[in-house]
Amino acid sequence: MTFDVLAQLYVADRGGDQKPTTLKETTLCHKVIAENLDGLDLRNHSRADLVAFRERLSEGRMPSTVNKLIVKLSAVFTWAVENGHLSKAYDKKLKLTKGVESTRKAFTQHQVSKLMNYANGLPESSWKRWLLSLGIITGGRLKEICQLTTSDVVTMESGIVAIHINEAGDGKSIKNKQSERLLPLTDGAYGFDLAAFLRYVDETRCSGSVSLAQIGYRPSGEWVNQHAIPAALADTYERGLVFHSLRHSLASLMQAKGIPTTHAQAVMGHASGTITFDTYGSGVPVGTIAQLLSGLFPLASNL
Repeated sequence: MTFDVLAQLYVADRGGDQKPTTLKETTLCHKVIAENLDGLDLRNHSRADLVAFRERLSEGRMPSTVNKLIVKLSAVFTWAVENGHLSKAYDKKLKLTKGVESTRKAFTQHQVSKLMNYANGLPESSWKRWLLSLGIITGGRLKEICQLTTSDVVTMESGIVAIHINEAGDGKSIKNKQSERLLPLTDGAYGFDLAAFLRYVDETRCSGSVSLAQIGYRPSGEWVNQHAIPAALADTYERGLVFHSLRHSLASLMQAKGIPTTHAQAVMGHASGTITFDTYGSGVPVGTIAQLLSGLFPLASNL
């Protein structure tokens, strides 16, 4: 009973529960795992076998990548035991505990303010301005922001303006089902101009365009990571500070302010409440989130 056999049985049973992109990643991980287990008969495997497997995985790979592969291994093992393919598995506490800190950095609050100042210096009609601004005040993933449409900007009965992160529409996708969420836009946060953004949305709608983005996901990422962030931060720029660092910054700010994990999870769109603070530094009413963010972000007048 090799891992390759088990993995095929697992995918046949559980593959339908995964999105195509996730399933593709899972299949690639399974291939790497099978290669490093080297035909081991898992019906007779031992803890020593798995420790040796982990050591092989660790050659030339980051600890975080090794742990990601071990998570995939454990998912198959758990399924195999539950379904009678294995009598026992020895994968518990197999993950590495040293060197797994996130390599992505967080911006300081001063740096976040500099980024918003830079964004506000761009034309109101420029997508680049809103790409950076929305990342700052929502902590949204780059892809989530880049695939926003005019209909994803909603004004609720309460008057709260939010962006709806979803995958309804051609070519749109989100990381997982917990990623779908409404993110309130906080007027004045770090100097964010909500009225100007809504004018941009209206002008985009009037032009007949559906997408808010004027350039694609990859060009957007290249611009913000390779040009905008280094230019905005100048001498305070450090290698490793990228658009995704804005998520770290927001999560760290919420943690520092004592925001409940369930509320932080609703903002970040995480599948697990423990991920939000453990990695980076639902069902929560949008009004609650709006009030939370309003009290969290500094206004331009207070910077």
